[in-house]
Amino acid sequence: MDRPDHAERNTGTDPLSAFEGALRDRVPSREMLLAEAKAQTARQRRRKQALGCGLSVLVLGVALWVGDPAWRSEYLRTVAGQRDDVKLADGSQVVLNGATHLRVEHRLRSRQIELVEGEATFTVAHGSKPFIVRSQQAVVLDIGTVFNVRSDSRGVAVTVVEGEVEVSAPSAVPQRLVDGQRVLVRADEVGAPDRVDPARVTAWQQGKLRFDGTPLSEVIVDIQRYRRAPLRLADQRLGALRVSGEYDSVAIESLIDLLPVILPVRVVRTADGDVIVSGR
Repeated sequence: MDRPDHAERNTGTDPLSAFEGALRDRVPSREMLLAEAKAQTARQRRRKQALGCGLSVLVLGVALWVGDPAWRSEYLRTVAGQRDDVKLADGSQVVLNGATHLRVEHRLRSRQIELVEGEATFTVAHGSKPFIVRSQQAVVLDIGTVFNVRSDSRGVAVTVVEGEVEVSAPSAVPQRLVDGQRVLVRADEVGAPDRVDPARVTAWQQGKLRFDGTPLSEVIVDIQRYRRAPLRLADQRLGALRVSGEYDSVAIESLIDLLPVILPVRVVRTADGDVIVSGR
């Protein structure tokens, strides 16, 4: 009997054993499937963490970029010769002179108002958010007070009626003002504070215009707030003439007619209501 044949018969070799290795390579085992599932879960966790960190950075960046966003604005306006008294949502009071334009901004971290043009007196209600008035380049920070702000071609004049404010501009050292002090801001420069009579500054609230050696050029700017048609000087040198006295703002045309009586000038009225002040 041939031994090699006997040996082959006793091995019990499976005819498919030759394909076992190939099948193992193509069909993953249970252990391999579990390992791959764990690896995939870990990758998803890392992606979520990275996405979460990215969103946090994005939210922080947006918050820093937005800073103190204005989520709503409202506008207050008066026409020439009109006055208005308005109570703001925070309880602060604003009295607007004629030809005045205010934008009240509702912000996240502060109470801010932009005086676009004109004049207004602010009586600020106490609150946790700072109260700020901006005009041209001037920024007025309230420190618990009543103050008047006038903004026109002369610059921005800030007068403290009661309490204290801080006035700043982009290239200037902030100035602290207290009762009876006024400062003028031109461009980005804050002038030195001077002493004034707050009652004279706010006399417009009682329908009065008070001048104390005021240059005619400034008087004309104040008069213009009470009339729609232009009032102008024919010769700018006339602007140096001085005006004193108290006048009724409701009778502004009478004040114009009075100019030739108190100054060496002539007043010419045109058909469309313009007034030209010239020398004589």
